[in-house]
Parts: sequence; C-alpha cells; structure tokens
Amino acid sequence: MEDFQHENFQVATLVVIVAIVLVCMAYLLIFINPQVALNPFKPPLPTPTAIAALPPTWTPTSTNTPTSTATPTFTRTPTNTPLPTATPTETPILPTATATRRPPTRAPRPPTAIPSPYTYATALIECKHSGGTYIEGYVTNPQGEESGVRIARGSSPGAIEETQTTGSNRSPGYYVFVLNASGSRPGTYYVWVVDGNNKAISDPNAGRVTTNSIRNSDDPTACWRAVVSFGRR
Repeated sequence: MEDFQHENFQVATLVVIVAIVLVCMAYLLIFINPQVALNPFKPPLPTPTAIAALPPTWTPTSTNTPTSTATPTFTRTPTNTPLPTATPTETPILPTATATRRPPTRAPRPPTAIPSPYTYATALIECKHSGGTYIEGYVTNPQGEESGVRIARGSSPGAIEETQTTGSNRSPGYYVFVLNASGSRPGTYYVWVVDGNNKAISDPNAGRVTTNSIRNSDDPTACWRAVVSFGRR
C-alpha cells in the first residue's frame, strides 16, 4: 500500500513540474509576441495614419513671343560742303647761327711723382719661430746682391745701437743681428740702411720688427727670427 502511495506522489510531482514548465513557456511566448493567441489581454493594434495627398501643381508652359520687326528709316544723302581755302602767309627766314670755334680743352697733366728721399726700399719678408732671436736679410741692386752696405739697428727709429756690413758672412748682400743666440728676446727693434756718415738712406720706420716669446712653432704669430731686406731704387 505504501508503494502505491509513493508512486502516486511521484506522478503528481511530475505533473506539477510539467505544468510549471508549460506556464513559463506561455509567459515567454506572450513576452516575445504580445499578439499570440495564448495572451488573453492583447494590446490594441496601432491605428494606421492617413497620408494626405497633395493636389498636383500646374506647370506653366512657355509661349512663343512675337519678335519685333525693324521699321526701315529714311537716310538723307549728304551734300558736298565747300571747304575754306587757306590763305598763304609769308614765312620769315631766320638767320643761320654760325658756330664759334672754341679751343680744345687740354687734358690735365698727371701728377708728378714725388721721388722718395731714401735710396733703398724696405721689405719685411717674414717673422717666425726659431731657436734664437735674430734679424737678418739681404741688400740688393738691379745687378744682384750688394756688398759693403752698412745696416743699423736700434730700439727706436734713427737711434743707432749697432751696425753690420753686408758681405761679412754667408753671401755678398747678407747681414744678421743676433739678439739672443738661444731663446727669445721680446721687444721692438728697427733696422735701416745708413751711409758713411750714419745718415739714414732707407726709412727707419719701415724696418720695424716686434719679437715675442711664443714657443709654439706652429703658431703663425710667433716672431723670433725676422727677415728684413733692402733694395736699391
């Protein structure tokens, strides 16, 4: 008897579960499509909106416009009008101008070159680094090196402190002043040519040399060994 009741209970439970599933499926169908036949409360269908039809508009058609016809006009024939006759007048004859000859303008004479008061011209050839401090050079004339020429040296132009005569060593026109045989001797010095009476026959200011103590042999401003030459004019 208990087995029969237990079997009936299981059948009833299965029926309830199936009913619940069917009810859920019905709710799902109504949610997806409210117009389904299972829905007892169907929402009203939307009322279609009538679209007003506009009456056709009238399109004007072009009409032919009559063109105006040109009316011929009467043109008068021109008549010849006599032109006034020009009265000849006497043309005065002007006297012919006679050109006056002028003497030609003389070209200005070129300025006369002022001769230099000095017999020798001075040329500072170079000044560069060396083991000692020297002032040397050559005296030349149109024939070549000139020997027996006296060269003066001083710390100011014209003030003689020492003289050398070309041809004393090396070559006929060569001279040298040794300021320091080993090392630098910075200072400003002047060299010029003098005659037998120690009168300057070259410009003392043109032979100006300024030595320094720059020891870098690659420095172009280093000045230990100066070369000053003189040439007879």
